[in-house]
Amino acid sequence: MRELFPSIYQGRRLKKDDQIRGDLPFVMAGTTNTGIVGKIGNDVRKFPKQSITIDIFGNTFYRGYEFGAGDDTGVFWNTENTQPKSLLFLKTIIEKQLLGKYDFGHKLRASQTYDMEFQIPTQNNQPDYTFMSDFIKVIEKLVIKDLVEWTDKKIQATKEVVAQH
Repeated sequence: MRELFPSIYQGRRLKKDDQIRGDLPFVMAGTTNTGIVGKIGNDVRKFPKQSITIDIFGNTFYRGYEFGAGDDTGVFWNTENTQPKSLLFLKTIIEKQLLGKYDFGHKLRASQTYDMEFQIPTQNNQPDYTFMSDFIKVIEKLVIKDLVEWTDKKIQATKEVVAQH
């Protein structure tokens, strides 16, 4: 993990009662609203956009914006890889590997991830970020194509129903 993300930090504790309203998205453990519990104005560390967060349960999210994080969330970034689509690819690889391994009785901390290994595309023994980005672009195009086909079928079915009445 450290090779992919040289910067790995755990967020800091900030109880709900101590949170001040503001503009900085604040991330804690959970999947609701991708873990964002609100926006705060507290003086907390701002983590950079183009980061990945992993909470104590292994829930993994890409963050394309600056944010703060609670102590139940690890933050991972690499200043040399800021390509959103390659980060989405990595987020998915990490999330799939962590799926079902962590819960209230067995919580994940950022420090436990330092030596985790993941199989990723490489070229010349280096992460192939271009391939990762291109792969996500292809997936997006396929999803859009499927959505267009589904929408066209729905429109056609609606036209047929209208024509019958």
